[in-house]
Amino acid sequence: MRRRQDGFVLMCVLWVVAMLTVITLGFGHRAALDRRAAAYSLDHAVAMAAARGAVERGIIEIANRGVKMRLLPVNLRGGTHLGEAWATPKNIYAEGNLTADDSLKNDEASFIITDEERFININTAPKDLLDNIKAMGRPLARQIWTRRTKEENTDEGIIPFSSIEELRYMRGVEDDDWLGTAKKPGLKDLLTVWGGGGINVNTASKDVLMCIPGVKEGDINAILEYRAGGDGKLNTEDDRGFITLDDMSLKTGVQGDTRQALNTYCTCDSAFFKITGLATRRSGRIRAVCSAIIVFGESGLQTVDWQEKALGS
Repeated sequence: MRRRQDGFVLMCVLWVVAMLTVITLGFGHRAALDRRAAAYSLDHAVAMAAARGAVERGIIEIANRGVKMRLLPVNLRGGTHLGEAWATPKNIYAEGNLTADDSLKNDEASFIITDEERFININTAPKDLLDNIKAMGRPLARQIWTRRTKEENTDEGIIPFSSIEELRYMRGVEDDDWLGTAKKPGLKDLLTVWGGGGINVNTASKDVLMCIPGVKEGDINAILEYRAGGDGKLNTEDDRGFITLDDMSLKTGVQGDTRQALNTYCTCDSAFFKITGLATRRSGRIRAVCSAIIVFGESGLQTVDWQEKALGS
């Protein structure tokens, strides 16, 4: 009888020990998960801070361009083109102003600046320009024009497009329309909601320039050939640009109908830029993206849009 009681007590003790072990392991696992979550949260915060810093560095780049432009003689000012320093993507760590520690040696904090006026602004483009965009189609052009000229709700006024992605969800727009195909460019590569209305002939793609009513393909090719510079490739550091449209005609020989069309729809300068900052942690497994739309005017720089997004596990 005594041995039975001792055996029962032993079994109870073993059960208690087993339960305590399970509970202890559970707490340990939970603590490990909490530590991991805290580490990832910290990495997300660091990556986002770096992405914001990259955008701020890009803003400085645009500001420096404005200072340099004001130092030039009046007859040499103007002409925003892709051979300028702002058009080259930069990694902040590689510039030498910041030192990346060992934990960041496989990561980056970089920014790229793009000219928003290389696209067609759907908020300001004339109707004949919208109708001439073959990748868009007349039904979508009519929807855009209706949105721009009629109130959707009484007393709310005309509501402009605030994001080009709004087009993606309009009636009749398919994936091929948005992304493009081998035979036609995508709407995302032609249009914007930012800019003063003119298309920058120095930075616009051939697909964009060919949307302009009245231009001739041979003239557009001549413009692109001059812009490409010595290496014959567009979007490289030796790209060249035009200070004015008169300068463009002088350097390329483009006259007639094409010159008249460019006078109507184009410019050589840009004031709206998109700065996109990208930062990574844990060898790229965690990524943070920050972007801003900057307007450069006589009173200085103004930020008109700011977006942030964190990616990764």
